[in-house]
Amino acid sequence: MKKKFIYFIALGSFLAACGAAETNPELDALNSKRDSLKAELAIVDAQILELDTAKVEVIPIVTADKVSVEDFVHQVEIPGTVETDQNALINAESSGVIKRVHVREGQTVSKGQTLITIDSEILASTMEELKASLELADYMFEKQQALKDQGVGVEIEYEQAKNQKLSLEKKMKTMRSQQGKTVVRAPFSGVIDDIMVNEGEMAAPQIPLLRIVNNSNITINASLSENLLAKVNVGTPVEMHFPSLNDTIIVSTVSNKGNYIDPTNRTFRIQIAVKNNKLLLPNQFAELNVTDFMRKDAIVVDSEALLQDTDNNMYVYRLSPSGDGKKQKVEKVFIKVVKMFEGQACIEGEVKDGDLLVVKGAKGITETDLVIIQ
Repeated sequence: MKKKFIYFIALGSFLAACGAAETNPELDALNSKRDSLKAELAIVDAQILELDTAKVEVIPIVTADKVSVEDFVHQVEIPGTVETDQNALINAESSGVIKRVHVREGQTVSKGQTLITIDSEILASTMEELKASLELADYMFEKQQALKDQGVGVEIEYEQAKNQKLSLEKKMKTMRSQQGKTVVRAPFSGVIDDIMVNEGEMAAPQIPLLRIVNNSNITINASLSENLLAKVNVGTPVEMHFPSLNDTIIVSTVSNKGNYIDPTNRTFRIQIAVKNNKLLLPNQFAELNVTDFMRKDAIVVDSEALLQDTDNNMYVYRLSPSGDGKKQKVEKVFIKVVKMFEGQACIEGEVKDGDLLVVKGAKGITETDLVIIQ
């Protein structure tokens, strides 16, 4: 390199000194000498390049992970909703003015507890009149019974008195039943969620009075594809996520499996029962992860280690020490993929627990390569 530099300086200085000179034999001689020097310089450059250039061996760098034997689970994610069969709108069974509302919103009530009282004064007055008529009918029947026992009574009068007594007793029973309907009671234990009327307003059978809800025992309902009919049964594990509760997770099992496939969307229903609930509300959205495949002591590998050839055969690259420092030999092993889930794959084939497989960088190597693990 130094020799080349000297040639160029000498030649450049000489040409600069003679640049302004007119063409003459001396200049032609110099140009000829310059061309000769360039040729010699090219030869020197080639020799230097041959001496300075060394062949560098390129060794691929890969990442690797060990095969593990563990329980493998595959899940299907589906939407679901929270439901309860104790969510009722309470209506009045009789018409009348609301005399008193005995509860407030948010209050916990017991089954049979009085919620609303409807005015029954007219009904009470009617019952008093009926009570007086019934007392008279009882008296007349007793008299006719006594005459019949003495053998002097008239049969038809006895039957009329008996019929009158029975008729009034049935009416009294009906009136008592109607009077009982003026008191609205809780059909089950729960919480008063909404009161829709006020004291003094008119109650009627078609007008809702209040809503009572019991969320202690609820179910999460969801629909699954017909393809999973044989894979999901009562007792199948389910993970439930609730985005509205900061992704709270509840782990449970399928408590009920539907016996009907909806012809419009080819799905069947499942239910997951949740007892002693204190978090979830009816109609709340849920994300369900239903287990449709499970294998104990499965061969599990990172899904990035899986490769596929032109014949659609799946394989992995297994590493083993080459005996040459940190370099590893590469072996191609054909496998069968059973299931993949969340970056993991359950496989079958000639791999075992602890085998070291190429994960990243596998697409850039072959069986003839030596590699270094990063």
